[in-house]
Amino acid sequence: MVHMFSISAGAAFSPYQNQSRMIYITNTEMDDSGSVRAIHSHAETAEIALVYRGHGVHKIDNRIYHSEPGDLLLYNTDILHQDLSSTGEEPMCFYLCGIRGLQLEGLAPGVIVSNPDHYLIKSGQYQNFIYRGFEMLEFSIQERPPHMSPYISAMAHGFLQSLLAIVSALLDGHGAADASHATDELSLAEESRRYVDRNYTRNFSLSELADSLHINRYYASHTFSAAFGMTIVRYRTLRRIGEAQSLLTDTDNSVTYIASLVGYDDPNQFTQAFAKIVGMPPSKYRELSVWPFRLNKKERGGQNKKK
Repeated sequence: MVHMFSISAGAAFSPYQNQSRMIYITNTEMDDSGSVRAIHSHAETAEIALVYRGHGVHKIDNRIYHSEPGDLLLYNTDILHQDLSSTGEEPMCFYLCGIRGLQLEGLAPGVIVSNPDHYLIKSGQYQNFIYRGFEMLEFSIQERPPHMSPYISAMAHGFLQSLLAIVSALLDGHGAADASHATDELSLAEESRRYVDRNYTRNFSLSELADSLHINRYYASHTFSAAFGMTIVRYRTLRRIGEAQSLLTDTDNSVTYIASLVGYDDPNQFTQAFAKIVGMPPSKYRELSVWPFRLNKKERGGQNKKK
């Protein structure tokens, strides 16, 4: 179950407009039935998550991380990620916030952390402060009278600056978690994955992928499945559905138009594939994901509604 809340642009607080800003928070409960989101990335949005209950498994840029209460997950822009499952007896619960306009000193725009070994870190003594900050924002947004929107934006800005300062302090030498991969060497399987990431909106053939890497298509299929535990076609479908989920919540574009953006010529085929993975049709997913206070079009990237 995912509860999503957006943050107003807060025009009354103009000093914040040219700085990093929190645009949404989510409060997610995940059981052992699997992920509520297909693998995806965000072109303009970085994310920070706090696991506050249960244990989970997460994939970030093809590395597997195991979380427990108090762990922070750091997602740079354009990094593929997925919360795979909850482990243990109780569901995994986590808060997550989306950040636009992020520019930290010494790092590229949209980057929270440059070392993949630090995509998961321990919040330590800051866990309760971070949890209470998320909880305060969730309560304020749910109970918000109309005149409070600018003040909630100010609260979100203050909390975000504190959160970024805490993350920077933790990254300065504390709490790095170990990833399951022992090396970052670029393998044939990784080359294949990158090819799919660049071309997932096209109906390319396995032979086309293999030819681009100058290898046999059977070998390409075998190495990919061995490395990632799924076929190339399955991974392409998950990439499509993951991007579609982002477009359904971040834009007003029609389901038919979104289907075409992620590579489906037939909207019915898209709806069937989406429902098979997510457990509901795209229209229902959008309905359940509508935030109580939607961002204006300028704040959401200026995308126009498509019929």
